[in-house]
Amino acid sequence: MKQKENVMDEQSINDINYELLKKQFPHAVSIDEEGKYIIDPQKLQMSLDPSKADIKEDGYGLNWVGKKEAYHTAFSKNYKVLKPLNDDNSRNWDTTDNILIKGDNLDALKILRQNYFEAIKMIYIDPPYNTKNDGFVYNDDFTSNTEETLEELGYDKEYVDYIENIQGAKTHSGWLSFMYPRLLLASDLLKDDGVIFISCDDNEVSELKLLCNEIFGEENFIEQLVWKRRSTPPNDRVIGKNHEYILSYAKNIENIKIFLQKRSDKLNSRYANPDNDPRGLWVASDLSANGKGGRLAESCLFDIVNPTTKDSYSPPQNKCWLYNEEKVIKLITDGQIGFRKSTGTPFLKRYLSEVRQGSTLATILDNHGFSQDSAKELRDLFQNDFFDFPKPLKLIKTLLITALSKDDIVLDFFSGSGTTAHAVMDLNAQDNGSRKFIAVQWAEETPEKSEAKKAGYDTVFDITQERIKRAGDKIAKGDIGFRTFEIVEDVKQKIYQKSLEDVDQKDLLAFTQSIVESTEDILFNLIVAESLPLSCKIESLVEDKLYKVDNVAFVLGDLTIDELISKLKSKKELEYITVYSPNISDDKFTLELESAVSSIGIKSDKLRFRG
Repeated sequence: MKQKENVMDEQSINDINYELLKKQFPHAVSIDEEGKYIIDPQKLQMSLDPSKADIKEDGYGLNWVGKKEAYHTAFSKNYKVLKPLNDDNSRNWDTTDNILIKGDNLDALKILRQNYFEAIKMIYIDPPYNTKNDGFVYNDDFTSNTEETLEELGYDKEYVDYIENIQGAKTHSGWLSFMYPRLLLASDLLKDDGVIFISCDDNEVSELKLLCNEIFGEENFIEQLVWKRRSTPPNDRVIGKNHEYILSYAKNIENIKIFLQKRSDKLNSRYANPDNDPRGLWVASDLSANGKGGRLAESCLFDIVNPTTKDSYSPPQNKCWLYNEEKVIKLITDGQIGFRKSTGTPFLKRYLSEVRQGSTLATILDNHGFSQDSAKELRDLFQNDFFDFPKPLKLIKTLLITALSKDDIVLDFFSGSGTTAHAVMDLNAQDNGSRKFIAVQWAEETPEKSEAKKAGYDTVFDITQERIKRAGDKIAKGDIGFRTFEIVEDVKQKIYQKSLEDVDQKDLLAFTQSIVESTEDILFNLIVAESLPLSCKIESLVEDKLYKVDNVAFVLGDLTIDELISKLKSKKELEYITVYSPNISDDKFTLELESAVSSIGIKSDKLRFRG
């Protein structure tokens, strides 16, 4: 009989409720230094009903017109689903752990939040900088529905007009309204020991830092890195800017895991073992010291005698030895102090095994790749210049080494040319790691007369996808595959939201077409609903009808009860069964299912009907 827990050790009902609340509304619930839960009523109200939240949108700091609408955008209903793109759009579909998503990153983050909640170790993004040369256009899809939403959120008519005007404008308010929902969702994806890096320049760095302080917490700020993007400043101005910034925040600074950079081969090459010392490779190191606070320790002022030649050596002028006489004699006896052949002076052996196998990352990222390097990297792959200002591989690999263990996941939801995905594959090939990437890029049109358009790349996503393929071909080691998904409208859900009098012929046609879904389409959106990774391996038990993914069985078509039980009874790790109801035509099967699956240990609360 299991021993009952001590009553004093059991969680209180309040603690359990707080934990559930924090799980559902992580922005609204925090824990203070004493371990007590704190609820922010305004943030909770924003999550439940933004129209009733009292949020100021004027004054200094993060109070901008449109903030409430931006928050609402983050957590509003999502009417998008994933469509798997196999064949030529992906590579090594059945074995890869990498994911590429085509579509708006806001939609992607809402979908990923379902199955990667607190599962991502590192996020790196290089969002639009909001400069006059920035070709990115913010969301300007200002519809009558948007206007209704703003009115429901409590905006006056003058503010509705203002927000309409900033939707497509390169203003600070427009940029903040664009970034706010994306960073809110990104925060939910980070693991408790996770880190986010965000590239930016002077145009929005002040606003971005304030925004991140609010979302991630000022106490979780790690550092503001300065990346030297050009080896020399531009000479067409008096002061030539040759840097950008990378802000870094932890999900929880107390649990952060940051790693040292790799030591260069040049540093390690200085170590040798000419005397076959059993302690391994070593380098001669200075045995003298300046003393503490400039004061020379009396116990460290003595002559060291070479036991072979009997010659004695005093410390250099105004210095003392590192150790006292007793310690020095022991080190000589153990062979850890030697004497130089040229001068006879004593030295300390510094062993490679004692040296920290890594170096500290400085906040000034000098010689971590330049913009001209990244341009060359793309030319080497495409033999052309298709992309302005991509980040160099060396810079991204520096960040990956800093934040990731060898089997962690990195998310980049502004993938651009695909540098992050390329860097992950390249770094894995170098150190036999198994890091995984999730890359998101929307199908932004390439300029009409651009070299990319001439070469057949109609969208930026086409360049992203092709770069990952070509980089994989060049690396040819490790996991160079990826599963590609496209974000598409969930037509059925959108139509369900309409009243019957609002449904027209076009809606009915779209609904009819949406009914014809492939088995793969259905399966992957059920995988999202069950919070399973998009990279999970799929076991087909009955083609088009029954699949097992991780600990879940998916029933997608008509089966007999006996057929189902015979296929599942040997699957010991099975915990749940999900049935896609629209594809089940036999009512008897549904009625008998609950009692039947109990015979293989599946309880009724582990049986789900979806669709």
